[in-house]
Amino acid sequence: METMKRYEQVINEALRSALNYDTPDDQINEFIGFFGKHIGSDRIYIFEDSEERHATDNTYEWCADGVIPEINELQNVDMDIIDWWYETFSKGESIIITDVEDLKEEHRISYDLLRAQNVKNVVVCSLYYKDEIRGFFGVDNPPISDYRALTTFLNMIGTLLISFLKVRNSFRNSNKLAKLSSYSSLSKIYESMYFINVQTGKYHIVKTTAQYNGYLEKDVRKIGEYAILDDFCGHIERIADKICMESRMEESLEFIDLRTVEERLHGKNSIAHEFVDKRRG
Repeated sequence: METMKRYEQVINEALRSALNYDTPDDQINEFIGFFGKHIGSDRIYIFEDSEERHATDNTYEWCADGVIPEINELQNVDMDIIDWWYETFSKGESIIITDVEDLKEEHRISYDLLRAQNVKNVVVCSLYYKDEIRGFFGVDNPPISDYRALTTFLNMIGTLLISFLKVRNSFRNSNKLAKLSSYSSLSKIYESMYFINVQTGKYHIVKTTAQYNGYLEKDVRKIGEYAILDDFCGHIERIADKICMESRMEESLEFIDLRTVEERLHGKNSIAHEFVDKRRG
């Protein structure tokens, strides 16, 4: 009982501390950092799942002094590597590993992954949103004590973390819409303009004319302003095929290849390509 009272006090103090910051990212970092310092763990982290990629990403991490950050190394982690974690989460249970050495025989991949991070013991809880697992958060090398009490405590803050993540998503969407709106003024001098995520191929149509709208798939032609669409490469290749002279097609397709954009942009603010239109030259 005394332990839970202390945990509840820490939660209240962590919330007050986090709300001193203006942006959701800073609030989340302060929130988990506050716990890390007061619990006495080596590392606290949040992973968010991508069903599309069947992978999970370390999106937030706090590390104690002298502990090496792992966040950059833990991106796009195949969920199958820790499939037994998700099986445990689906039963409404948390992961409690009191000694990583116990995993050596049955879960060798997990063992190797954790040992490489100098994890000796760990407690991990799922993040649920609308009755679906959307990720997890964990504590590496907490003080050896009442793991069940720590799990109860982490489950208590899980709901708060989901709330912070929802606020963050709304914040990012608002900023994105504001950015897209600002591009709309610039787009007046162009036939069409797109805002593209180079990594995923997802894109927003900032502006399109009836001519170019005709090259969209039928089921997305009437989607509202700033809607997110898939497969920009497929869309822009269809446009190139319709309007670009055959003699210029190869070089045009090379230019619109998203896989090489980062390399071609290295050290530059922009790149451009001119082609010959089939009808207007």
